[in-house]
Amino acid sequence: MHMVKKFNIDNVIKHAKTMPSAALSLIIWSAITIWATIISKDIWVLLCALPFIIALTIIPLIISKMNNNISQELIPEYEKKLSTTKIGDINKEMLNQQVKVVGTVEKITYGISPKPTIRIKDETGKILSLLIVPLPEGVKKGDKIALYGVISKHYKYFGFMGVPKLWKPKIFGIGVNKL
Repeated sequence: MHMVKKFNIDNVIKHAKTMPSAALSLIIWSAITIWATIISKDIWVLLCALPFIIALTIIPLIISKMNNNISQELIPEYEKKLSTTKIGDINKEMLNQQVKVVGTVEKITYGISPKPTIRIKDETGKILSLLIVPLPEGVKKGDKIALYGVISKHYKYFGFMGVPKLWKPKIFGIGVNKL
């Protein structure tokens, strides 16, 4: 009930921009539903599909809100207890360790994932980070940021799975602060 009060079209548009796969899914299934309703000339097709279309709108918003809450809780804890780690110092032995990395955004990719993937660099190297939340408003390529997260595996050939020995570190990011 609490989510319904805060639901508005501006939130939908904002999340559609940062979650292209969810927005595309919503558009495709809405178009199929409208097309099927017109072809069949049966309003029940639309009425039966409506709860699913609403779910395709609301579920990504709820997940995004939950991820934002997690991020807002964890970033202050990470700021207190972590010192800055140089990207060049990150290695496979640091798997599952929490880190704070300061660097420049080199690339931002939204792709099919609802979460952005960024590549940041500092004077010692580059690293990829898959974020659980959208980037803060106004963060773009070339901006200096502080990235907070956990070291995870990035497989060289498939990204999320692959040959067990062929992986390099990436950061599963819980949040970003623009510096």
